[in-house]
Amino acid sequence: MNNIALVINTISTNSDVWKMFFGQLDKHFPADMKRYVFVDKDTGELPPDCNVLVYDREHKYQQQFSQCIKDVPEKYCIYISEDYVLYDDVRIDLIEQHRQTLEVNPQVSFIRFMRGGVIDSGFPNFQFYENLYELSNVLPYFYTNQAALWRTRDLEKIHVHGPNLHIANKDWENSFEFQASKTCRELSIKGLYSYYGEEKRGLYHYDTIVFPHISTALVKGKWNLSEYTGELTPLLEIYGVEPGIRGAV
Repeated sequence: MNNIALVINTISTNSDVWKMFFGQLDKHFPADMKRYVFVDKDTGELPPDCNVLVYDREHKYQQQFSQCIKDVPEKYCIYISEDYVLYDDVRIDLIEQHRQTLEVNPQVSFIRFMRGGVIDSGFPNFQFYENLYELSNVLPYFYTNQAALWRTRDLEKIHVHGPNLHIANKDWENSFEFQASKTCRELSIKGLYSYYGEEKRGLYHYDTIVFPHISTALVKGKWNLSEYTGELTPLLEIYGVEPGIRGAV
């Protein structure tokens, strides 16, 4: 699909989520888009149609991701992780519109598929594009690991030049996801998000019709039933997952 790849970041300790994740991906996402899986080891449980790229578990997230993303040649990529579980069909037509927007606006590095974040200050429309809004890279949380369409080399650049940290720490401000916003400012990275009037979900983000997913299915390793009871409960049953093993929030 027009030089777009799907990039899935995961870890083998979350392999119990893979059956649900890939099952829902097969139901709701086109099979003809190339899939790359970044993982610490190939356990043989991943679908055969995935291109598995193995990172070093001993490294921190910044090095792990940099090690893998360099081997994704496609111009654009959709970033997700294994707990972004789809519950409805992806709007490929809107993703294609987003890709075209990036094509004609080379100063923009990514389009996030959803509104939200810790700081949600009602950003202005991007030029004359309906449903696309500018993000300010001078605010915290400009960079977040959420489902988005990226220029692959710009996503790589952020990780190569970003801080050598894990994706999340108990000390949140000392995590890659928080500190990478500074890297984005230094690299003059610009980004947008799409919003089609979707409802707010939880404290910090909104649903998305572009990529309808549970964001995220795991919270600190436990099933996120507090925010996604209606979507997640039937999926746990369909895929034979016993929620009591991980616990739920």
